[in-house]
Amino acid sequence: MMPLSETGMFGPLATLAAAPIVGFAFGWFLERGGLANARKLAGQFYLTDLTVFKVMFSALLTAMLGAFWLDRLGVLDLDLVYLPETFVFPQAVGGVLFGAGFLVGGLCPGTSCVAAASGRLDGLAVIGGMLLGVLAFNLTFDWIAPFYDSTALGQVRLTDAIGLSRGAGVALVTAVALAGFAVASRLDSQLPTSNVQGRALALVAAALAVAAVFAEGSTMPPRFITAPDLASRIMRRDPDLRIFDLRTAAEFERFHIAGAQQLSPYSLRREPLPPNWTVVLYGNGESRAARAWAMARDRGADAFVLRGGVREWFVRVYEPRLATDATPAERAEFEQAAGFSRFFGGKPLVDVPRNLLLAAASIRRRGC
Repeated sequence: MMPLSETGMFGPLATLAAAPIVGFAFGWFLERGGLANARKLAGQFYLTDLTVFKVMFSALLTAMLGAFWLDRLGVLDLDLVYLPETFVFPQAVGGVLFGAGFLVGGLCPGTSCVAAASGRLDGLAVIGGMLLGVLAFNLTFDWIAPFYDSTALGQVRLTDAIGLSRGAGVALVTAVALAGFAVASRLDSQLPTSNVQGRALALVAAALAVAAVFAEGSTMPPRFITAPDLASRIMRRDPDLRIFDLRTAAEFERFHIAGAQQLSPYSLRREPLPPNWTVVLYGNGESRAARAWAMARDRGADAFVLRGGVREWFVRVYEPRLATDATPAERAEFEQAAGFSRFFGGKPLVDVPRNLLLAAASIRRRGC
């Protein structure tokens, strides 16, 4: 959850060992929550049993509020948490098919595994149906590929798309969840009319959500600088350029941009920022640097956020790659990137098969 593998706290063996522990724990909680029962799962569609809604939204609120505040406190770096890409129409159609299969089969992928492990034949039947669906999908992929890759928006969050701060997004989702819990309590006759513990937890969630709105600050989007533009300014030896790496000291030691200074977002409050400086802030991604940018802007600094973070720097400056079948435009861009790479001690790679260039983006692109 830290995420421990990306930060280096967990090596390959520890990551592999943690995976089955997390998996078994997930299955145990689903089974204990009654989510291995197809009748209970289907009951949510008929508003006769809202256990699934209550369990899943409790987990969602816990994860969302926990992740937000752990990130704010510097314990968790949300830039390291993988964000899937958005494909509007394919994912909308997939959601409808998923929901229809859920209703007909009474189980989803995770709960079908739990049901099968509990000895339920319907769980085995749903798993068999999913495997047949995977086979059919692969056999027909060439035919549906144009639709599968259509309406791509990239790695976008709903809050960014509609212009809300993430704190406001947290508050909005919390309000919807708490309203849903209130409705579910009225519809579910098994719940006692007075639930002191539930109300106390709801008040805690509401307080954390309201505090998130004020903690996030301004919704103004930050000013960005691209990796090639930053590389050009470093190569020109701009005397007014200051680069701050907002990652941990261990991450900074493993790799950092030339001339950068390691600094925590909170130490930035005490750092002198003369108005004649051009300040560039970066992290693993953009979210932590964007918050620091707002702080620097409020102090009157001429500040920018490195678009894409250190990963974008690594791909576009330090180790650029040229596909074997690259277009003339891609080759021209690579020539510039190769010059950057050699200046910064990197290694430009040429004649790389395009499928290898796309592999990293495609392997984890559409997770469940």
